[in-house]
Amino acid sequence: MDLKKIFLFALIAIFSFTAEAQRRMWDGEYNRPGLQAGANYFNIVTNDLPVTPKLSWMAGFTTRASFYNDFQFVYGINFYDFKLDIEGREKLELTSPSQAIEYNMIGVQGNFFASYKLYEHYLSVETGPVVQVNGKLDARQDKELWYLANYNINAIDIEKISTFNVNFAVGASGGFESVKFWVQYQYGLNNMLKGLEDEDLQEKDAGFTNPKGHMSMLAAGITMFL
Repeated sequence: MDLKKIFLFALIAIFSFTAEAQRRMWDGEYNRPGLQAGANYFNIVTNDLPVTPKLSWMAGFTTRASFYNDFQFVYGINFYDFKLDIEGREKLELTSPSQAIEYNMIGVQGNFFASYKLYEHYLSVETGPVVQVNGKLDARQDKELWYLANYNINAIDIEKISTFNVNFAVGASGGFESVKFWVQYQYGLNNMLKGLEDEDLQEKDAGFTNPKGHMSMLAAGITMFL
């Protein structure tokens, strides 16, 4: 999926988001839209590649809505810039020194969380599903033809990972009605490397067959409610 399709998905979701997220407040109950930004620490948990997680940014839109007593819903859409390193080497020879190959990927997530207030509006816990649409896993341009780990495959060969992913998230948020700080952990339910099965990479290296990997991400940030 290219960038145009990703941003089209995001625009449609934002349109729906803004149409529904109208602020209403009465007796402490509310339905409040907000803007949020933060950092993410992205990783792909796999035994097939030597991956090192890295830090990058995220930003998006969210709504926190009352449901019943201390229960709330939190839903929104967020834009992510994902980064990670994969160990590789410049030459085919295994004696060639290994270095980190930098990878970058953009993504859009839609989430729908159930939230429970532990202490009024000051502290809550959240959990629920996340739907993610992402672009290609792009290797740094000057290292696209480097070789990955001990394989006879190039860095650019693994760019077409799964573009549609479903994650499960747990997190907590604290603060006040107008501003909250939050932390969240996500784990991918599907095989994020499954898209590589259609690339016939086993023909280049028989050792790289049916790779498996799940997304893992720790994120934290701040939300300003409107």
